[in-house]
Amino acid sequence: MFLRILIITISFLFLTTTTFAQTKTSTQSLVTSMSKGDKAPFSGTLLNPAAVARILAEKEYAKKECNINLEYEKNLLIAKCNRDTSYLQRELEIEKSKYNSIVSAQKEEIETLRNLAKGSDSTLWAVVGFTLGAATSIAIFFAATEIAK
Repeated sequence: MFLRILIITISFLFLTTTTFAQTKTSTQSLVTSMSKGDKAPFSGTLLNPAAVARILAEKEYAKKECNINLEYEKNLLIAKCNRDTSYLQRELEIEKSKYNSIVSAQKEEIETLRNLAKGSDSTLWAVVGFTLGAATSIAIFFAATEIAK
């Protein structure tokens, strides 16, 4: 019997303590000015002016630090972009120079081949070649008939 009463009492104690426990937090911010010895109108954390100033200074410091880091990262990206753009411009200039060299060599070769194809001196050389060839053929024929006699 005593054991039953003890179990009921302990159960009742655990049940009531969890029922009255505060489970939700307040999301509404409350601010009030207080003097020494006043009772607080709500539960919470009381900050003195030095603590408030420290919190505000840390907030301002964090904001400035964030802006500095942001500016640094932005400048870093701009520098990388400028470097890549400069590199690509130099590469383009090199490719244009190579292209111009190839085109000029091709034009020079075409001009040389055109001059050869015009044949201003080629007719003279053709006549000289034909004459020498005919003379050589007649000489060989003459020599062959002389050997055969």
